[in-house]
Amino acid sequence: MEKKNNKKVAIMIGCIVVLVAIIGVLIFMLTRKEEPETEGYTITEENYQQIKEDMDAEVKEGYFETYMNTDWSFPNGTSETTNAILGNSPNNTKPIRCEILLADTEEVVFSTGVIPVGSQVPPFKLDVDLDAGTYDAVCMVYLLNEAEDGTYTDYSNAGFNVTITVEN
Repeated sequence: MEKKNNKKVAIMIGCIVVLVAIIGVLIFMLTRKEEPETEGYTITEENYQQIKEDMDAEVKEGYFETYMNTDWSFPNGTSETTNAILGNSPNNTKPIRCEILLADTEEVVFSTGVIPVGSQVPPFKLDVDLDAGTYDAVCMVYLLNEAEDGTYTDYSNAGFNVTITVEN
C-alpha cells in the first residue's frame, strides 16, 4: 500500500512541476515587449503589410522557371546528346546560363552561354569526353542580370539532379 501512495505522490509532484513550467512560459511570452526586427525595420501593425510586400517582391524577383528533362543520353563521350532538353522558360523576364557538374567530383562537364528568355539549347556535346557509363550530375541554372555594359552577373540559382548516360 505504501508503494502505491509513493507512486501517486510522485505523479502528483510531476504534474505540478509541469503545470508550473507551462504557467511560467505563458507569463514570459505574454509580458515580453520585444518586437521582431528585420534589416533596420521595426515591424509594427502599421508597416507590416508594406514590409511583407517589399519582401515578397524581392523573392519573386529571384524566381525563375526552366524546362528540361533529367535523363540525358549520348551515343559516346564526344557525340551530341540524343534527347537532352534544356531551356529558358518564356515565362521568365531574364536570361539564364547553365553548368552541368558531376555529382561526385563537381567537375564541370558542360557549360552554356547566355540562354535568352524562351530559348532552348540545341543538341549539344559535353565539354569533357566521358567514358561509357551512367553519371549522376547536377544542372546548375543561374538567373542573370544584365549590366549597362552588356555583361551578365549571376542573380540567383537552383540545381537539378540529372543522369547522364554515355552508351559507348
